[in-house]
Amino acid sequence: MTTELITWLHEQIDADEVAAADQPPMSWLPEGLSPDNPLAALYSPARTIAMRRDLLAAWRDPEHAGTHDHDSVDWSLRVLAATAYSDRPGYREEWAPADDEPA
Repeated sequence: MTTELITWLHEQIDADEVAAADQPPMSWLPEGLSPDNPLAALYSPARTIAMRRDLLAAWRDPEHAGTHDHDSVDWSLRVLAATAYSDRPGYREEWAPADDEPA
């Protein structure tokens, strides 16, 4: 994996954090789901951002993150970039996971 992809992902996650902070409270909840519903936490931008930052941390230090499978972390970051951010400026098709890579 390239350091360019890691740097770019950091920038995208930082942009997500800024955008989330500019939204009214609970505006991220799907229609019909109240804040007191236990499922509401699944939609929290803070949770999503933290999870993505944890994945980047696992790439930097797999042992600290409790995994010894750097290839899986690498693949996961490629999938994240391709599924969540491929429509953003700077995304490169070469970062997409290969069809023959293990999931």
